[in-house]
Amino acid sequence: FPHPTPFRSDPAPKAGALTPLTLRVNTNSGAPVTDLQPYLDTYAHVTAFHEGDLAFSHLHPEGEAKGNGGPNLKLAAELPEKGNYGLFIQFQTHGQLHTAHLTVAAA
Repeated sequence: FPHPTPFRSDPAPKAGALTPLTLRVNTNSGAPVTDLQPYLDTYAHVTAFHEGDLAFSHLHPEGEAKGNGGPNLKLAAELPEKGNYGLFIQFQTHGQLHTAHLTVAAA
């Protein structure tokens, strides 16, 4: 089973505002991952680090994690400043914890 990456962010977050953000989890071959397992009571833990000063935000998908989830994870992102953010996403499939990275630009 390939590691579920890359992630896609849509739409781009707006700095200083609560912005709905969707991350889509795919396998390396592009197939949607639909067997995300709850990990610490949610389908993913997302930490966003701001390029330059490393200010960060910790985000979780909306809704309750019951059974399998994916491929789309909806989050409410509040990133304080404009610029690039490195998102580190932890999620679990088949009892194995994965970490993936995605860079998004907050406008």
